Amino acid sequence: MKRTQNFNAELAPVAYAEALLALAEELGLLRTEVFAAARVRPEVLDSPNGRVSFLDFHMLAQAVLEHCGEPALGLLLGQRLNVSTHGILGYAVLSSANLGTALQFALKYYRVLGLAFDLELVEQGEDMELRAVESLPLGPQSRFAAEGLLASIHTIARFLLGEELQGVAVGFAHPAPDYSERYIEVFGVAAQFDQPYHWLRVPQHYLQRPMALANPATVQMCEQQCEALLASLDVQDGLLTRVRRLLLARPGDFPDLESAASALHTSGRTLRRHLAQMGTSYQQVLDEVRKRLALQYLTTTHLPLYEIAQLLGFSDPSNFRRAFRKWTGKLPGDYRSEERL
Repeated sequence: MKRTQNFNAELAPVAYAEALLALAEELGLLRTEVFAAARVRPEVLDSPNGRVSFLDFHMLAQAVLEHCGEPALGLLLGQRLNVSTHGILGYAVLSSANLGTALQFALKYYRVLGLAFDLELVEQGEDMELRAVESLPLGPQSRFAAEGLLASIHTIARFLLGEELQGVAVGFAHPAPDYSERYIEVFGVAAQFDQPYHWLRVPQHYLQRPMALANPATVQMCEQQCEALLASLDVQDGLLTRVRRLLLARPGDFPDLESAASALHTSGRTLRRHLAQMGTSYQQVLDEVRKRLALQYLTTTHLPLYEIAQLLGFSDPSNFRRAFRKWTGKLPGDYRSEERL
């Protein structure tokens, strides 16, 4: 029987923690201070398999965020998470024939890095859009993690191509922070905020660029190691991801907890317990999916608000308005008007 994802499963490469701690030192924090504030033992970095638990990394990151005085920590860290930091997956990307095959390989095996996101590559006219949605509840670190992810991907793409990227666009699910102008320094363009998900868009012509270090034999070796890592980590299809996919597949007809559990071949009690172990609940996951769909409907369709409310499972539009204000601090109509300015 598959184990479900949890905060103590060994997920994050030690290299991520090392990069975080090195950045913290540059910002004036001693390693000993970070470990003490996080209540994490320094020995976790000595893991023989080169990985730390998600919980330990989460606590280290929270300690740095609270004490470093740098609100844009995610952007700074993402720029440091280069090809070599990503281990075996990074070597495969570096050895790929072109950027397109590198992205496809990364999408197939990114779970070996323990990323708390589901990634998807979608064609958008002349562009390719990489979308990221949280697969683990990140809470206060949601913005930090999303910034780190997209900044790292952009940094690596720029390195692989050997030039500044033109025609890039980037969007984030979180509201605009006070330092939003610093996104321009990282991505070369102003970011869009309050999006249905995090995304990075690049022109498709970049995907055909050949790589200087292309090596099919290296890619094959890396693929074998990634397959073995996935099997050992057992993160191929976490319970939270399956719950989210189930809900997204049935908009407007969301199952209750017992029905969802039955569809996932488990009991309601077991589903409730496993979600609690991951720091969330069925209602929280449902609200997250409803919010994501609401933002998408409001920005990409002309559906009246009462129809959107019905599609989201609200029998009364006023209940939808209250829920949307709770999620975003805005009314649905105001949000739609602002997006179309």
